[in-house]
Amino acid sequence: MQPERGKVAILNHGYLPHYRVRFYELLAERDAFDYVVFHGAPPSWAGIPELTGPFAFPQRRVENREFRLGPLTLIYQPVLREILGGGYAAIVITSEAKFVSNLILALLCKLRGIAVLHWGFGYHPPRGSRESDVPNKPLLAVTTAIKRGFTRIADGFIAYTESGAEQLIAGGYPRERTFFVQNTIDMSEQLRLCEAEHATPDEDIRREFGLRPDSAVFVFIGRLVPIKRVDQLIEAIRLIQQRGLAARPTEALIVGGGNCEPALRAQAADMPGIHFLGALPPNDIVARALKVSVAAVVPGMVGLVANHALAHGRPVITRELDTHSPEIEYIEHDDNGLIVGGDMSAFAATLARFAGDPPWQARLAHGARAAREGLRMDDMAARFDEAVCTTVARLATGNRALPQPQPEQP
Repeated sequence: MQPERGKVAILNHGYLPHYRVRFYELLAERDAFDYVVFHGAPPSWAGIPELTGPFAFPQRRVENREFRLGPLTLIYQPVLREILGGGYAAIVITSEAKFVSNLILALLCKLRGIAVLHWGFGYHPPRGSRESDVPNKPLLAVTTAIKRGFTRIADGFIAYTESGAEQLIAGGYPRERTFFVQNTIDMSEQLRLCEAEHATPDEDIRREFGLRPDSAVFVFIGRLVPIKRVDQLIEAIRLIQQRGLAARPTEALIVGGGNCEPALRAQAADMPGIHFLGALPPNDIVARALKVSVAAVVPGMVGLVANHALAHGRPVITRELDTHSPEIEYIEHDDNGLIVGGDMSAFAATLARFAGDPPWQARLAHGARAAREGLRMDDMAARFDEAVCTTVARLATGNRALPQPQPEQP
């Protein structure tokens, strides 16, 4: 008889993002543990529909409870009793302070001998609450202190990217307890979708979306929330049109939903070149939008949209910001994308120049196709599993001393 596998609880997002489904399927194929994903409804402000399954991996749905504390919205998941008494070898949690049950669980798991791993950035970007890019400085100081304190007592940290891991180590966290996974999406599926649309005539796609036959098309893919700054994409195209900056007509396809959608539609009401496609899974419709685009544009925080665009051979254009997620490291300026400094006028001027320069577009598209080869999800799952196995094995030997503070790197 095969020995029963150990169990690991994953509570990283609080809900099931569509881009994690294939990752959890790959984890379910690993031999060491049963990875059980605990999830509830997405946060009320995120504008994301809840996935309903069926799912090909162990999972437990719970009723997330939201409550306000001043400007903060906190989330409690009723999972403590089940995890603490469920024979789990480890938990994997986010370092976000809004998940109060994770903080409680982290402390109680330490007392019960259950390994505690964090999975996240490895650093704390200056962001506000409820998907805002405008931080409340006193509140940011408090939440950052909480995150740092709980990170210090974690038994392991799985950073999204190598640069995030290095930032964590530079801040004093032990290198031997630090791992990274190269955060990604199901690139194989996106490559399949890209290839499936290869023979679809561009003119047919343009008619489908109501685009002009001669325009340069930028596409935004993501949630319509403040931190993405889609309003700046609309404003940039307005400036391009008003000032005659581009050598050809410029349009935008906006894929996504969220609490900013009504305001964005109102902002673009007099601009027929702005086309809202609504919230969509990463399917064939989005693949066709990328096919006729010259680039994916996110004026605000860049995350996994970088992987999505690169999978389709499309460069990513964004602004130089402190709020980017770790995936910004996948964008190499003027190789597979552009990271634009300066004000809105500079951003609009760059988009206009790019729209009218086919050789520049082709060069960055070539760089995007080259970059996508190093972002396979199979590798991500293997690295994640190795991090959990290493941490649980280390704790089994009794080596659970807390990380000692180390001097800050210059």
